[in-house]
Amino acid sequence: MLFQKVCGIDLGTDTIKLKDKSGKRFLYSKNLLAMRQNGQVLAIGDAAYEIYEKNPENVRVVWPMAGGVIANLTEMEIVLSHLLKSFAGIGHTGASLCIAVPSDITQVEKRAFFMVMHGKINAGSIRLIDKGIADAVSAGLPVLSSRGHMVVNIGADTTEIAVIASGKVILSQTLKVGGRRLDEDIATMVRRKFNLSIGQKTAEALKNNLAFMINGPRLEQKVFGIHTLSGLPKSDMIPSLAVSVAIIDSIDYIIENIKAIYNRVPPQLMKDITREGIYLTGGVSMILNLPEYIRREIGIPLHHIQDPKNSTIRGLVEILNNKDLRQFTYSLNDLTGMR
Repeated sequence: MLFQKVCGIDLGTDTIKLKDKSGKRFLYSKNLLAMRQNGQVLAIGDAAYEIYEKNPENVRVVWPMAGGVIANLTEMEIVLSHLLKSFAGIGHTGASLCIAVPSDITQVEKRAFFMVMHGKINAGSIRLIDKGIADAVSAGLPVLSSRGHMVVNIGADTTEIAVIASGKVILSQTLKVGGRRLDEDIATMVRRKFNLSIGQKTAEALKNNLAFMINGPRLEQKVFGIHTLSGLPKSDMIPSLAVSVAIIDSIDYIIENIKAIYNRVPPQLMKDITREGIYLTGGVSMILNLPEYIRREIGIPLHHIQDPKNSTIRGLVEILNNKDLRQFTYSLNDLTGMR
C-alpha cells in the first residue's frame, strides 16, 4: 500500500464503512441510492435512506449490492464515488484502497469489486482481502499461526462462516441469511398475527429494540402500518416475545450451518477450534443473549467480538498497518493473471 492516501473499505450490502490507514477518519453510511426514472440521482447513502419506503412511483431507491456481492456496477460506482469524495477528498486522487470481500464468491464476483473502482473513482491501487481474515485480525487472533480459528459474521444480508489457519481461509460458507431475513420474519409475523402490514424499517426497529434469545424483558412497542383487511392506517402494540419467536427458525438455520462447517474441519484444526471456540461478530450478533444461545446449541466455547458492527473495518486498518498481514491481500493480477 504505497500511496499517500490509503483507505480500508467494508463494502456491506446494507452499509459502507470507510476508514483511513491512520484510523482517525471514519465514515459510516447506508449503501443506498435514490434515482428518478430518467436516471437523475436524488440522494445517496443516509440521505437516500430517509427517502426509502416513502418514495413516489417515479423515484427508485435501490441497494447496489445483494447477498454480499455487487448487483449493479453502475449504481455501486455512483455511491462509492460520492462517499469517497466526501471522505477527505479521496475520490479522483489515485488513492490506495483495500476492500474486504466474502471468501467463497466466484472470480467473476471478485472481479466486479475491482471493476467498480475504475472509471469515476480512479483508484491508484486496489486490493482485496477475505472478510474472515479481517474479522479474525480484529478479534486479535494470531492469523499467521498454523492453529485453526473459526469466525462467524452475522451481517445485514449474509452470514459468513470462515475457518482460518496460516493466514488463509481453509473452509468458508456465505449464507444468504442475515438481519434482513430476520426483518422479513418479523414483518410476516406482524401481518399474520396482528393483520398489520409494516415496512422493513419498522421491522428492523422491532428487531433491534425487542428481540432476544433464551430470556429477555417482556416489552412492547407501538408500530404503525396498514391494516391488511381494511386497507386503512392502524397502530398496534407488538410484544417482544412475538418478535423473538418469529426469528428463531432463521437463527436455528444459521446455527445448523455453523455446525455443518465445524464438522467438515480437518481433524488437526478441529482440535484447536474445539479448545479455543468460535468467534462471533456482525451487527446481528448484538441481539440480546444470541451469543449465549449459539453457545448452548453448538456446545463449544463462543467469544463475542467487541464492537461487532465495526469488526471488519477495524481489522482492515490493522492489516493496512502490518506488512506481514498485507501479504494476504491480493490484486486483480494475483486473482486472474490479468490487469
